Amino acid sequence: MAIFWRLVLAHFIADFSLQTNQIAHWKRASPWGMFVHILTHPVVSVLLTWPYLGLLWVDTRWLRLNGWACVALIAIFHWLEDEWRVGSIQAAGSPDSTGFFLWDQLVHLTLILALSPVLPALPTPVWVLPALCVALLAHFMSVLIYFLENDVWGLSEVLGSRKYRYIGERLIGASLFLLPGAWFLLAFLWVGWLVYLHYRQFEKRTWVDVTVGNTAVVLLGLLARGFLK
Repeated sequence: MAIFWRLVLAHFIADFSLQTNQIAHWKRASPWGMFVHILTHPVVSVLLTWPYLGLLWVDTRWLRLNGWACVALIAIFHWLEDEWRVGSIQAAGSPDSTGFFLWDQLVHLTLILALSPVLPALPTPVWVLPALCVALLAHFMSVLIYFLENDVWGLSEVLGSRKYRYIGERLIGASLFLLPGAWFLLAFLWVGWLVYLHYRQFEKRTWVDVTVGNTAVVLLGLLARGFLK
């Protein structure tokens, strides 16, 4: 599953970390915006899977595809899914909701799984899964919280001017879980401090942001700690 995890990491980097608010709006307004967004996926995928692109990733009686072909197909299917989602929202009036967002991600990840090879002799590098935790904690969680807040209140400011501040707070909290010995317990003090700020109304946060964001900090921070042991 080493290549699968590399492709998943590439997906979350390209689909979230490199998809700024401007590109997200541009891809819905112009084919060029969609092209720029889609192009980032094969570029990042190639960078993360470069040593293995010449290997056969799909090897069946009817179909034989190397890494280059699979990366290209993943990009094409990603484009088709994104075009369908944008069209469904803009033309068909489908709700741009949390459920639709998560369904979209499930489709992308299923296609990546379908085109990823199983190479038992190829171990997953120690850095890949912790890096995936970072990608999830950063922009993916911001977008997920954005959709959840929109579903609850019809308005979210998590992708506004404080976006990177909130990302930084989550990354700091998760990084504290990597401290040696019992020092990792400082992470819980950090999370408690953020909850206190919300409770005392010193910070403009929603209970969705506090609950979902800090739960992700604890879970992904502990996972990263386990991966790096």
